[in-house]
This record gives sequence, C-alpha cells and structure tokens, in this order.
Amino acid sequence: MKSEPVHKGEPLPRESAEALAVRARAGSRAAFGALVERYEGPLFRFLRLRSASDADAEELTQEAFLRAWRRIERYDERWRFSTWLFTVAKRIAASRVRRASLPMGMQDVVDLASARGDPALEVSARDEGRNVWHVAHRVLSVEQCSALWLFYVEELPARDVARILERRESTTRVLLFRARERLALHLAEPAAPGPSGTVQRSLAGGHP
Repeated sequence: MKSEPVHKGEPLPRESAEALAVRARAGSRAAFGALVERYEGPLFRFLRLRSASDADAEELTQEAFLRAWRRIERYDERWRFSTWLFTVAKRIAASRVRRASLPMGMQDVVDLASARGDPALEVSARDEGRNVWHVAHRVLSVEQCSALWLFYVEELPARDVARILERRESTTRVLLFRARERLALHLAEPAAPGPSGTVQRSLAGGHP
C-alpha cells in the first residue's frame, strides 16, 4: 500500500510533550532529545531559583535530564510531562541543600521575568531598578520562590505546582497566597511609589 504524499509547505503538527515522553519510555532517544530541547530553558530557569550560580543551575539541569532518562519508565502519562520533570529536578536540587545568596544582574532578571510574559513582573524589574525576583530571594523561602515561579512564569496550575513541591494542593494554595502577600508588601515600600501599587494588586489580586 502506498503512503499518502507529503505536501510541501504544510507545517507538521507539534507533538505533545506527553506523546514524546511515551515514545521515550518505549526507548526512543530522539523523542527524549526533543524533550530536552523543549524544556532545557524552562528547567534551567527553575533550578536557577534553587541554586547559587548559573554554573550550579546548569549542572543541576544536566543531572535532572540524565536522571529523567534513566527513570523514564516511571513516567505516567496521566500527568503532564513538565510536572514529572520538574519534580525530578526539585528533588535533585533539594538534595544539594544549597541556600547561598543568589546575586543576579538586572538584565538577567528582566530576561527571566519577561521570558513567558508577566507584564507586572517585567514593569517592576525595569522601573526604578526594582527587581521582583531579587526581592523574592531576599524575603521569601526557596519553596515560596519556587511556587511563585512555577505558577506565574511557567504557568502551571496549582495542582501541578503542589505535585512538584510534594505538598497537598490546599497547602500549596496557602503557600502561594502568603508568598504573594509578603512579596507585595515588600514591593510596596515607600522608596518606590511608582509601579509598586500595580505590582501589589497583581500579586495580591487573583487566587491560584
């Protein structure tokens, strides 16, 4: 039987991460390579929140992908692949127990904040030199920073954030709420009256 002709110029449908993971689970290195290409950036940015330097985050990223490949047979397609991968990465980072200060340049944080487009975070990072994630590192716990990043930047639902952080969903919603409140309070300092009100309303507004 002849195969149907491929029409030039027609874009191929983008395969879901879950479908790629199922193929990788069956032994496809090419499928796993596609997953690495797709998630290398987001995973690095998440691990940067939980490590002391770019070099540490890069090392953790590579280790996370290596462990994910070795344990890919454990992946359950009922969950998002990103949730499973971030859970693996979070456990690796937690084992390092590194709570050093995380100095980041202004442009680096602006790039991270705008990577997946939270306008409030980007405006706050640019206006009057306020750096949301710098403030977050200073006033929030690692778990609070990670929860905010996963929810607002990676745009994962609270259920998936809870799974990654290995907490109950109800506990995670409380964690997000308290982290937003604390961060908004510090962003609303009198020294920066301009954008702080907007940021505070954004962070303290919607419930996860």
